[in-house]
Amino acid sequence: MPALRACGASAWALDLRTGARLAHRADVPRPLLCLHAGLVAARLLRTGGPAVLRRHLRFSPDDLVDGSPVCCWHLSDGMSVEQLCDAALRRADATAANLLLGLVGGPRGFTRSCRELGDRTTRLDRWAPESSGGQPWEPRDVTTATALARGYGRVLVGTALPAPARAQLRSWLATAPLPGGWCFTHAAGTGWYGSAAVVGLAQRGARTVLVSVLTRSGQPSTRGSARTARAAAAGVLRLLEGG
Repeated sequence: MPALRACGASAWALDLRTGARLAHRADVPRPLLCLHAGLVAARLLRTGGPAVLRRHLRFSPDDLVDGSPVCCWHLSDGMSVEQLCDAALRRADATAANLLLGLVGGPRGFTRSCRELGDRTTRLDRWAPESSGGQPWEPRDVTTATALARGYGRVLVGTALPAPARAQLRSWLATAPLPGGWCFTHAAGTGWYGSAAVVGLAQRGARTVLVSVLTRSGQPSTRGSARTARAAAAGVLRLLEGG
């Protein structure tokens, strides 16, 4: 898998129709970045139901952190939980992710929810932006390609959420075309040291592939690119098809 090795990738994929699997360094700990946001949103849907989305939160300039392209415009009026979920997942808004994280008990509460879903690996220890630092030696705020894919799989296509909540969660995710005619519905995150990650569902016709890819170049002053991670996900799909 030279293409995956070239971008320092960890990857895991499962074809939900055929059962074909692919794993490459899939159990190596990697930075979680902001990808906890999708699982936090799922937790809120699971425990609060549709009503939780109407809850309105106000926040102050002290709550704003770097990387908040949506929340910075709503200091005067606040945002609903639904708006925060959309901002955190579609725009990787760090303040939105922090505000949602506070509703589930902070980093410790998030880690507990992962354990409840059977994930013994993923952990969150800090708030954004520190949690997205991407340092390769950092044992905190980490996951693996396997754990990330399975966690998102439980809430996107599994039984952890009822069908309406799964549809709502998918509506907050970004979509992008991938080579080969795939449509990739996914969450993405980036950090320093060239760290980037994507996780979601690649669909083409009747086929759906659950895939997660975490890349890292190792350059301290370089921020990772979601485009690089998506390109690696496209490579995973080619390999899964025998290309």
